Amino acid sequence: MSKEFSRRNIIKSIPLLAGGALLSQSLLSSVVAAKSPAVPAPHKGAFNDAGASLNKSMISYYQVPMQKRLKVNEQGIQGKPYADFFDSNLDAPVDMIRALESGPLAKENILQPTKAGLKTLMEHFKEFPVSGYAVVEEGGPCAYAQSRHIFPGVTTEMFKWWFCWHPIESERYYLWFPHAHIHNSVVDPKRLADTSLSYGERLYGNPNHITEYIGDNYLDGIIHFNTPESFGVDGALLKKNNFTFNASGIITPYDAPSTPLVLMIHLGRDTPAGMEMVNRYWIGTHESWDRFESFPEGGIRSREYITKAGMTKESLENFAYEMAVHDMTEFSSLGRFLPDIYRQFAKS
Repeated sequence: MSKEFSRRNIIKSIPLLAGGALLSQSLLSSVVAAKSPAVPAPHKGAFNDAGASLNKSMISYYQVPMQKRLKVNEQGIQGKPYADFFDSNLDAPVDMIRALESGPLAKENILQPTKAGLKTLMEHFKEFPVSGYAVVEEGGPCAYAQSRHIFPGVTTEMFKWWFCWHPIESERYYLWFPHAHIHNSVVDPKRLADTSLSYGERLYGNPNHITEYIGDNYLDGIIHFNTPESFGVDGALLKKNNFTFNASGIITPYDAPSTPLVLMIHLGRDTPAGMEMVNRYWIGTHESWDRFESFPEGGIRSREYITKAGMTKESLENFAYEMAVHDMTEFSSLGRFLPDIYRQFAKS
């Protein structure tokens, strides 16, 4: 039986991370998600030991720019030794889909991008909905998206390998989200590929330049990866909860590299059910961003940027929704093929 993944009508444009250019949103009103015949689904309401839904639904709606991008990526991946891992049949857990269908998050589930907010996340991450979106108004405004994933058969070591392997060629980035990913490159690819260095030595302070679609929105940004502690996450709580994977960072617009516009938290830990990952995104501006040492006056700069770009509460809420859908889709995709591609290419 097919499932309806409904979307609210989106009637305004969102300028984001692209030099202030107006970025057209889709006017279509629904995303249809049909159960994938390739993934036999257990009975309704089934969950694994970590509390993740075992039901999956295929995502069968993509905005026009993403449909066009898929055709380009299908051609670009040809001839690559990892081309067999390019699969445009993407699915997502039903519990995540249902969480997004229920509308914006309740106030008690919305976290501030402050040290106190990050502490609450680390102390209560299992208590939040598995997926969601909202707008943080106090101290902002900024779009807010959240997720918690369980990846059966996946380990934190696999994720560390992936984040050092895929930016070497943009075609590898296609694998992650074939409809949405366009380009990924890194300032120092030689350092990123140097396996004699630690994960942090390879990734941190080695910015990624990414271009991709979030829904209809074209993003052109730079990810500045660093330790979670540098963004305000409590190191003692990371250790207590056994989080050993990190791909957190500040994202700046490509044309405004000193302006923090996104705080992105990606933290993972190994569990008996597979790697558990906690993700958060704050997109826009927040007064607490003045704390980032690498981006002095970050709160002021980001506020000036979104004001000039014409971002509003409504446009940020719409973007928060699209970001939550994007996260749900791309990480579900990665979790499905990562064990196999790791076995084939991690030692090559």
